[in-house]
Amino acid sequence: MYIEYYIIENLLINYIIISCTYILTKKQNNRKRKIMGALVGAVYSVFYLYPSLDILFILPFKIIIMTIITFIAFDFNNKKDWVRSTLVFYMVNIFISGTTYFIIYFTGIEHLKISFLIVGAYVSCELLKYIYRDIKFMKYLDELSKDITIQICDKSCTCKGLLDSGNLLKDPISKNDVIIIKPTILKGLLPNHFMKYEYKEIDIMKVEEIINNFDDDMSSRVRMIPYKHAGNSQSSIILGLKSDYILVDNMKVRNVILGISDFEEEDYGAILNPSILSQV
Repeated sequence: MYIEYYIIENLLINYIIISCTYILTKKQNNRKRKIMGALVGAVYSVFYLYPSLDILFILPFKIIIMTIITFIAFDFNNKKDWVRSTLVFYMVNIFISGTTYFIIYFTGIEHLKISFLIVGAYVSCELLKYIYRDIKFMKYLDELSKDITIQICDKSCTCKGLLDSGNLLKDPISKNDVIIIKPTILKGLLPNHFMKYEYKEIDIMKVEEIINNFDDDMSSRVRMIPYKHAGNSQSSIILGLKSDYILVDNMKVRNVILGISDFEEEDYGAILNPSILSQV
């Protein structure tokens, strides 16, 4: 009975590790491959119960087995993709192992219950996802200037955007991220009457007037985004337009609202919300 629990334990932990690798590498979910990879890892762990097979657990054999698991559990587009997936897979294994040993050292418990180990592996993977996301986020923070392409109604335009941690605006209803953009950037995408307004001071009456001059498709894209100026408790609104998508670093990001504003920065046409980078 013990060996059955042991196999189930290792099967589930391996499945969690492989699933975490899938998430970190943004691979399309393939449950069959994940189960097969986890099964190979579980079978390999059974050999640990037989002292005569200790040779299978020296470093070269471990590398061979983990390489076999990567080929079974993941699909690869090219050699670079394989190297990246393999390195992430090793990183996840090392992180989980280190976390488990820390728990044993911290608690003084040498033999942990199976359910506790599985929960520990799951929590460790969740923690690793947040750490990985923050590292990736910090990498993007080093590149404050982004070339972006905006798509609305099958028309597109490009501009240079500035990544600004002060822009945390979201549409209060949909919770979609808002990027601030100059109206002149959208000149070729929107009707001419759109350019006659001053967007520093916009109110509900002006928004209604703009909507009335739009067709049905454009009218459905209009949003009103409330915000407050720094040091001022009075609320204002920004006219927002829902884009089809924007391209950042050649990656498509949907559900982004364009907040129209006549800001004074001359070198940039848009101010980006940093949270959209987590979707890239």
